[in-house]
Amino acid sequence: MAPKNGCILLLLGISISCFAAMAQEVPCRQMTMLVNMLEKYHYKPVELNQTTSAEIFDDFIERLDPYGNIFISGDIKALEPYKNNLFIMHSDEKACSFLKSITELYLRKLQKTDTLVSSILEHPFDFDVNDSIVFTGHSQANFAANDGELKKRWVRRLKYKALNILCTPAEEADPIALDNKQLLLKEAGARKKLMSQWRRFLQRMTEHPSGYEMFMAEQFFNTIANRYDPHTLYLSAAGKERFLLPISKEARAFGLSCTEGKNGEVEIGYLTPGGPAWKSNQLHRGDVLLQLKWPEGEALDLSYSSDSEVDEIINNSGYDKMWLTVKKANGMVSTVALVRETIDVEENIIAGYILKGEKRVGYISLPGFYTSRDDQVGLGCANDVAKEIFKLQKENIEGLILDLRYNGGGSLHEAIGLAGIFIDQGPLCMAKDRYQNVRLMKDLNRGTVFNGPLVVMVNGFSASASELVAAGLRDYNRALIVGSNTFGKAIAQVTFPLDSDLTSLHNLLNQKNRAFVNITVEQLYRVNGISHQKTGIAPDIELPELFTNLDDGETSEPYAILPDRVDKKVYYTPLPELPATLLAEKSRSRTEQHDVFTKIKQLSDSLRTARKQKEILVLKPAAFSTYVKKDRELKAFTARLMKAPAANYSVLATRFDEAVIKSNNFRKEMNAVLMKKLTDDIYIEEAYSILTDLIDTQKK
Repeated sequence: MAPKNGCILLLLGISISCFAAMAQEVPCRQMTMLVNMLEKYHYKPVELNQTTSAEIFDDFIERLDPYGNIFISGDIKALEPYKNNLFIMHSDEKACSFLKSITELYLRKLQKTDTLVSSILEHPFDFDVNDSIVFTGHSQANFAANDGELKKRWVRRLKYKALNILCTPAEEADPIALDNKQLLLKEAGARKKLMSQWRRFLQRMTEHPSGYEMFMAEQFFNTIANRYDPHTLYLSAAGKERFLLPISKEARAFGLSCTEGKNGEVEIGYLTPGGPAWKSNQLHRGDVLLQLKWPEGEALDLSYSSDSEVDEIINNSGYDKMWLTVKKANGMVSTVALVRETIDVEENIIAGYILKGEKRVGYISLPGFYTSRDDQVGLGCANDVAKEIFKLQKENIEGLILDLRYNGGGSLHEAIGLAGIFIDQGPLCMAKDRYQNVRLMKDLNRGTVFNGPLVVMVNGFSASASELVAAGLRDYNRALIVGSNTFGKAIAQVTFPLDSDLTSLHNLLNQKNRAFVNITVEQLYRVNGISHQKTGIAPDIELPELFTNLDDGETSEPYAILPDRVDKKVYYTPLPELPATLLAEKSRSRTEQHDVFTKIKQLSDSLRTARKQKEILVLKPAAFSTYVKKDRELKAFTARLMKAPAANYSVLATRFDEAVIKSNNFRKEMNAVLMKKLTDDIYIEEAYSILTDLIDTQKK
């Protein structure tokens, strides 16, 4: 088939073969520029020696085939001459040769696997055979010795997936209630669905919008970038464009865009501040998209979809409502209803609520640190939070809860501004660059917006800017930090354009194809000189968390930058110490007698133990139905635990917001959802009790 731009090439008098040769050269030259930029700008540049070469080699193969379903051990052995010398003598020539070799090999293996999968799915599965699959909690591939062993792996894998489809509840009946004979009547349909899923997976790579070769190059570029640290990334022009897709001032949108996660799953990559997804307070960056359902028709299975495909489905549909099923970072699965709306950038996108009980306190949730979409200083989230506090103060609140749970960070400038709302001027943190230069980041504005009792809520998914705020407010004794240990990201990144001026032909055909690289350039430190990088911020008052230590945050990343400290004397004036020990004892006394918190702790302990053990699943309908039933019961039990209605307060909107809610049907619907969520959150309930204790203590 002739390329789409063949007419242009002919008009230019350039041969197709010349273009193909040029196209192969582009990734190699981009890789050279990427490595040069990483060496020039990265906070802790990596020496590309034999050890790091071997690590990049292994990481790339695992990225392409994490479960050992494509390659066999002989394939890896054939590539091993490249393993230790990808960047020998500071040259990228070997790495470029490796990329070309593995790109060709992987395509052949995908085509061969397609033939294998097709042949397996042509025939009914034999569920009388004693097959089983083992889950170990670690995905690193142990490659099959030969094609025969690889086929056995695929039979087990496809059997497992078929049983999973057969036991997924449908609208007409619950499969768990069916006997084996009734269940297996749907087996042919399950195989047909599996074939469709596999073909979509294959299409994602072989028919990638940038081309298969460029897809492979991007995967390799990110493997190299991630070896420097997990937050250093290569961004293609298309990826950057998708990131900006939902930020239109005019379009009606759901307010989210997708990205590809480390395991190839489609994740939420961005939430438009003020958009429906943001306001739902139920979706977060990093949530994995599983299903999408419109008001009509069956739910769309998003397995093996690409991020660009899902973005296109969401943004180009004719429906104004959808139900999105996602897997949260803690493993929970939830379905969220969203209504498309025109995003009004003038409207406050932070919502404050009143918790009315023994005390009248304010509550503000901040899912992320956004800055002005017009790049105007001082008009981002800090400004919006300040405006919301003014509204709450008119409601005579006695204290404030600032909820930074699941806040993955964002603008450091806004983080400094937000902390400055609660403290008088002074230094809040330090940043050190690769040359050991240390600079202070200060709140330069005198005075405070709110100086009453303050509780800041965090958890293991509070990262970066949210950790900076929590640490700064603690160092000034300005707030009690409540929840669980934070993620542990205390480094800052800058996005640089990757020079795309490769050849005149390349520029002519790819005028908008400018790639970017997001590079870690600084490490952050508290005013006491200690960095919380990789360790996180421990709360003053710890609450039992269902998934504490199941996801280890930055500590689970093998190439995470290590914590250290700076010996710079910083002068600041903390407030009198808060009674954290006394209030922690009171909180512990409550949670130990709280039935739900007790069950959460017990369940968390059992899940932590189970995670360390191998799980063997028998691939027969009866055994699988039992497994699914237990899993469903556990999820239902967990969902009930996490939705225990609060008994000690009621939730009210501010008088200002009530007027807006009455005139806006979407806001009315969303407000009802949010108020119910605040009522059903036992962590907010305990934060309210802690804040009540703090108010009483400070009155004495």
